Amino acid sequence: MTLAEQYALFVSQLDWTRLPTEVKQIALELFSDWFANAVAGFDSPLAQALLSLSPAYDGSGRAMCVGDLVPAEPLWAALVNASAAHALEFDDSYRAGLYHPGAPILSAAFSAACKAEAQGSALLAAMVAGYEVSLRLASAVNPSHYTLWHTTGTVGSFGAAAAAGFALGLDPKKIAASFGIAGTQAAGLWEVLPDAPHVKNLHPAKAAFAGLLAALLAQKGIEGPLTILEGSRGFFAATVPDPVSARKCTEGLGKEWLTLNTTFKAYPVCGHAMTAIEASLKLHGRFDLEMVEEVEVRAHPVSLQVASQPHPVDEYQAKFSIPYCVAAALLRGRVGQEEFSSQLRQSLQMQGLLKKIRLIPDDGLAKPPGLRPARICVRLVGGENLVALAEVRKGDPERPMTADEKFDKFIKLTGKAWSAPVAEKVFEAIGILPRAESVLKWAEGLRSLVERQPNT
Repeated sequence: MTLAEQYALFVSQLDWTRLPTEVKQIALELFSDWFANAVAGFDSPLAQALLSLSPAYDGSGRAMCVGDLVPAEPLWAALVNASAAHALEFDDSYRAGLYHPGAPILSAAFSAACKAEAQGSALLAAMVAGYEVSLRLASAVNPSHYTLWHTTGTVGSFGAAAAAGFALGLDPKKIAASFGIAGTQAAGLWEVLPDAPHVKNLHPAKAAFAGLLAALLAQKGIEGPLTILEGSRGFFAATVPDPVSARKCTEGLGKEWLTLNTTFKAYPVCGHAMTAIEASLKLHGRFDLEMVEEVEVRAHPVSLQVASQPHPVDEYQAKFSIPYCVAAALLRGRVGQEEFSSQLRQSLQMQGLLKKIRLIPDDGLAKPPGLRPARICVRLVGGENLVALAEVRKGDPERPMTADEKFDKFIKLTGKAWSAPVAEKVFEAIGILPRAESVLKWAEGLRSLVERQPNT
């Protein structure tokens, strides 16, 4: 069997009722995190541009844009929702695969489940299917794939196809075809950074679109190449410089649940900046800023490849700037959405501290594999050095966010769209999603709930 066929067999046999309790719980929490990010990012430039191009649609087989809960054509809903969910750089990530699975997978799964009027448990099972397949694939192709290719756009297309295929109820043969159709669309180049970070959000959007389109075409009988991954002109040959282990692509599938290893982001920044933030927070308040001579930041070479922007000119560039994130953490003792305001970015304190930050790629921080440690050394006038090291980030499996912290994140993300009481009611409604008979009717119920409540 080809890899596509092996993945398809796993996806088709997945049973929500047989999943471990902890997998079901994390699936619901990941859905909630995706939903809040899609609401918060709805007003982002790319999401609004995509929305302006989408056709009005309220017919059968409709889906919804999460940001306004208005009926939409499913493919366009997937585009808008995935773009919005990735817009604030606050969506989930998988460290070992250099990958954001939620935006492409859940956006495709949500549209497919709405279109098919699938049960809520089917939507969540579809999500798990997409995660389990694509997390393995992301780990197998990286880090060499990541040098030029954005995993969220490329591997995300396969994860979206798995999730959409499950939600639509496709058989193994058609799910395998979906992988083939999705793979020939997979794309996303790192040339978008540092000058066009908005366009980075198009990568998960197109991945969600590609996966859902692939599943819909397969449902119509269109066939895809079953050797799309390992074929001589397939995905591995085209995008992965190093040999890919077929064993790693399927190891533990259906027995070891990698979904449990997903990171819930505690900071709205590029994941490569997060350990640098953690290290910097350990040093906040321990020195007089006027006494700082230099701030040395040692980080994983891959992290600096993506997030070394020294002089960010807007919020989006700042979120991909380890120097800015380090400076914000040292100055404010926290890194939330407020730390990316134009007032702070342009302040004399911030600009002065940025000039003192020096980045050093450190191969020694590439061990153990999968981690992205960072070491901060603040050198003070007079010769004193203050040093802090961080290997993991708040929200990583080794240091998980609490249920209260996840709830607080949900309320803050949705705060611009709804009042706190409304957000709390939506959060409660998400809790009953596994028992919903129809995802579409459940979503329409949310719209009624939001419309009834005053937004104060």
